[in-house]
Amino acid sequence: MAGALYGPQGYYTSPRPILGARGDFTTTPELTNLLAKRIATWIQDAWKRNGPLPVIELGPGDGTLAKDIRTSLGFFARRKLNYHFVEISRHLAARQQEKNRGTWHATLKEALTQTKGKALIISNEFFDAFPVRIFNSGLEELFLGPKNKEVWEAPSNLPDSTLFKNPPLRFEVAESIHQWFQSDLSQLGKGEILTIDYGGDQDEVYHRRPLGTLRAYAHHMRLLPPEAYQNPGRQDLTFDVSFPDLIHWGNQIGLKKVSLTTQADFLGTTDQEGAGGAFKVLHQRRT
Repeated sequence: MAGALYGPQGYYTSPRPILGARGDFTTTPELTNLLAKRIATWIQDAWKRNGPLPVIELGPGDGTLAKDIRTSLGFFARRKLNYHFVEISRHLAARQQEKNRGTWHATLKEALTQTKGKALIISNEFFDAFPVRIFNSGLEELFLGPKNKEVWEAPSNLPDSTLFKNPPLRFEVAESIHQWFQSDLSQLGKGEILTIDYGGDQDEVYHRRPLGTLRAYAHHMRLLPPEAYQNPGRQDLTFDVSFPDLIHWGNQIGLKKVSLTTQADFLGTTDQEGAGGAFKVLHQRRT
């Protein structure tokens, strides 16, 4: 999965269009500026609590969210804005630079080194693109054999996850996110984190999903396994994020959960049955 998404010919590292009508999927910032306006308010509130910390956006897409956040802040607040972008794809970075000014980095660790460990970190649909390991309720791990045939084998180790307390029939563990928390996010010395992504707790994510949540998107079509394993590097691979794991891993590095709510509640809308309920907003703070 890591190779298919981020390898030399990976989905996010290739020059082909992936966002918008000509791509494979569309994110909220391309549809409305409501999210940007709400995040701009959150940034100003966080500045009141911490002082005017730099802002770091993870996986900024085509740069629309950052552009609209800057516009929504207003003239005087914009003068305090020190914006940093963390982007692994040079092709997406080029699109972001057409719309924005700021500083670009390949990793969060690099960005936090420049901001001296102090920042407000925001992300929208960032964690759902991390590689995952897949397990079943018998604690066997999924591998792909010849012709993408699924093979279940005993794992060499079990990663740290809250999902093992009562394992679903088939579920994803983003061990790569846990490793990223330890290597990069742990460098945050002072600041706050706002994470927006689709997912939730175990009951929300795996209810009536015996095949788990791993899926692919190609030309705005949703593909489930085994079709999701086809055409590596030419279609998006994603999964529903376990927010209890994000909270658990955050606690390990000294991050305190401030709040966890739906995107609808965060935005003040009534869309609890649609994307507004499927997306969650997690606010964490360095204690």
